[in-house]
Amino acid sequence: MAGADASMYSYSSARIKAMESMLIDGPTMQHIINAQDIPSALSILFQTGFKDYLSKYGGMQIKAKLIDFALSKNLAEHVNKLVSIVPTTQRKSIRAIIGKWDIYNIRIAIEAKDRGQSYEQIAMYVVDTTMYNETVIREAMRESTVEAMLSRLAINSPYSQMIKDASSAYSKSRNALDAISALDIGYYDSMGRVLHEISYEHYHSALMIKHEIDLKNVITLIRSKRMGLRFAQIENYLINNGTLDKRALEQLYSQSSSLEEMVQQVKAFDLKEALGVYNETGQLLSFEIAMHNHLLTHGIRLLKPAILSFGTIMAYIYLKELEVYTIRISINSKIYGLSAQEVSRLITWQR
Repeated sequence: MAGADASMYSYSSARIKAMESMLIDGPTMQHIINAQDIPSALSILFQTGFKDYLSKYGGMQIKAKLIDFALSKNLAEHVNKLVSIVPTTQRKSIRAIIGKWDIYNIRIAIEAKDRGQSYEQIAMYVVDTTMYNETVIREAMRESTVEAMLSRLAINSPYSQMIKDASSAYSKSRNALDAISALDIGYYDSMGRVLHEISYEHYHSALMIKHEIDLKNVITLIRSKRMGLRFAQIENYLINNGTLDKRALEQLYSQSSSLEEMVQQVKAFDLKEALGVYNETGQLLSFEIAMHNHLLTHGIRLLKPAILSFGTIMAYIYLKELEVYTIRISINSKIYGLSAQEVSRLITWQR
């Protein structure tokens, strides 16, 4: 690392460490998980960095659905801040990595438009990124069709080809899932370049991205197995560049006679406890929570060492995302049919 970059990493790391110190600590998160109701959880959140965001949408009288506004705004502010403080030599890679929230916003816009929903019905979930912020998504959703909306979003966009592929997929099948899958596949295929660039010097950072891809693929396998689909019916929905290639995914899927058997054969994540919760509740969400928790554990391993590196920045991205994810799951656990005990078994927030 050149002297100038070392100096820049020193500045970036100091800023990241300051941001990391504001993440909710383990005991506090456990109190949020254990809270008997939403007002009790809010009273705890008001003692954290989320206070100003919650106050903006109603304070202690905030409606349950508006909590998601506060969480999304908090996440967006911290994500956007990262681009301005990373070393210039790594800015392009970081922009590509946090581009997943641009893709996320397009995804939820596709789902909403396909269902005939308005922007207001999804506004609380939009992560206000620089490129696809709430204004851009709102204006695009005023178009009359999914294809027209996507055409507008593709203008002067670095994701132009991905968006066009998503529009083409939707036009052929009239299925939002096909459009979203095309978008995800395009984005994570493009991440192959980033993985190549960072895998040598920042192996663990690259591994986190690969495990994120694994997470998406394993969720697809689990949902499909429960529906009784053949592998040929889902192959085109799987994403490249994970630690599990399509051949390994096919073997895992085809050689398992049941969802339970398949889950026990997954090596990328430890899903045994999640399987126990699933058997008790029938909720597939238990697997997604467990895999997100796996990413959290990897994030902590990267962030704890006081080393000035790309890994410190990468780890914060995942930790911040997972902090918001954990709060969201905790607040909505009753809706999902998960008790505090079940959530605690799957999420171990250890900041």
